[in-house]
Amino acid sequence: MSPLAARRRTIRASSVARALAIIGDRWSLLIIATAFQGVRRFDDWRRGLGVATNVLSERLNRLVASGCLARVPARSGQRRHEYRLTPMGAAFYPTALMIWRFDRRWSRHRRLQPGALVHTHCGALMMPTLVCAGCRRPLSAREVRYEAGPGAGLDRMAPPRAVRRTKAQPEQAAAVATLVGELVNFLGDRWTPQVLAAFFVGAHRYEEIRRETRIATNLLADRLRVLTEHGLLERRPGRERPHRHEYALTAKGMDVYPVILTLLQWGDRWLAGRGGPPLLLCHRPCGRPLAPVVVCDCCGGELDPHEVSFRRPRSRLRPAL
Repeated sequence: MSPLAARRRTIRASSVARALAIIGDRWSLLIIATAFQGVRRFDDWRRGLGVATNVLSERLNRLVASGCLARVPARSGQRRHEYRLTPMGAAFYPTALMIWRFDRRWSRHRRLQPGALVHTHCGALMMPTLVCAGCRRPLSAREVRYEAGPGAGLDRMAPPRAVRRTKAQPEQAAAVATLVGELVNFLGDRWTPQVLAAFFVGAHRYEEIRRETRIATNLLADRLRVLTEHGLLERRPGRERPHRHEYALTAKGMDVYPVILTLLQWGDRWLAGRGGPPLLLCHRPCGRPLAPVVVCDCCGGELDPHEVSFRRPRSRLRPAL
């Protein structure tokens, strides 16, 4: 293979891209999200999510191989085994909460989402909030500085999967409550979150986004169109060259930042390897290296899945695990 061809098969090292290579499809996200609600058995996922048997089997095997789930003997003698979240899988909880937060604010398709989250530690109905661990200030993309980290460089591009972006809504088939809703249709495609992440490091023009993500032109054009149609981006005349258009995040698009940031944090922790994180973040208001944590907006306590219950309309509280 020529050096040019080899380079075309690489992308800029990114913890978000690495995370999406593992969980970046709709069914994997739904499986992990419902695992936080206590789902552990194959048949419960199949009936609850309305997922085909072969698709479910493939996703479970992939999540086990990646280290997010562990296949263990079932407690009941009626079943051969069940699936449990590993520490790696359990560490995805902040991202699941940030997805729930986004959908409560922006989604019009949330029939099967929990209507409210209850922090059992303080007893309050709460909105999970992403804050800086150092100063406890809510995080804003405009207050975070980025620089290349020790793991900066190029990664080999993950091979394409035999799945396509779907327009279906999870609640069309699902019969169980889940922390994720409409946003899963965007996160469940590994390219779309990478396009959104490019905006948070300063990309605005088509060429800048293409250079940052190395996405094929047809895929990039499609993702920009979809994000614009759904109100996460807006297209407007360029600031330097008015005859050339550029893209900007809307308020809805900016609100994806906590999801992207927790994905990056998860990838840094579990997928950075010996090289370390590709990107270093600093919180401008306090000047400290950024360590995001998800807290209860009422008491400020860091959220643990064992201390969060969810409430659906006209239903009792159920534990998150």
